[in-house]
Amino acid sequence: MISLRSLSTTVHRFASLLLDTPPRNRRGSSCAVTVVTPIQPGQVDALRSVLHGFGPGSQSPLHDVPDVQFARWVVIDGLRTDWPRAPRRPSRLKSQYLLFSADLTAPARRADGLPGSFFRDLATLIPTTCAEVWGRCRGFPGVSDVDAFVDYLTRSQIEIGLYYARFPDDTPDDIARALEVRRKLAEFVLDHQDVMTVGPASSHTTTDRQRLQDDYRRQFP
Repeated sequence: MISLRSLSTTVHRFASLLLDTPPRNRRGSSCAVTVVTPIQPGQVDALRSVLHGFGPGSQSPLHDVPDVQFARWVVIDGLRTDWPRAPRRPSRLKSQYLLFSADLTAPARRADGLPGSFFRDLATLIPTTCAEVWGRCRGFPGVSDVDAFVDYLTRSQIEIGLYYARFPDDTPDDIARALEVRRKLAEFVLDHQDVMTVGPASSHTTTDRQRLQDDYRRQFP
């Protein structure tokens, strides 16, 4: 005969499974990262100078870091107080902060390792950038000890309230390939619009149609 205590434990575990919800910062193979770290006194201008030195696209230090769909650093030096119905006694920040947010998508076999694997990639692939940026924040342990750096960013994360991922299982490489196919298809249409123009079937010769097919197979093998 099952005891009342055992029954109660079983019901509790079953209820926990039913009520368990996935983390709000994850959708499929995608993960949202938000890290906030206090900036050391007197280091804001120097930090801004470093961030302003980062270029767009392939010039960004994050360009070669895997799994990154989007990422940014933002210096928070105060709270806005000029919005309608703002508190008469607005809150004041005790420090200036660095906000780092990233939208990540990893292949399914590696998705469970996010965001820890991403933090580790930062330390190993762009250690100089990490030192230039987070080295101006309080508590920065350096990047020579990768585990300490990963723990530093992990402890500095804040939970988000809502995360939307339009293509939660498509990695940056998947999306880049899709965009390249779209670009090539647009070029193909422009180059062959004389043959692809809608009109009577007899207006296009067999040679025209064959050339269109051959060019398409060559362009999209």
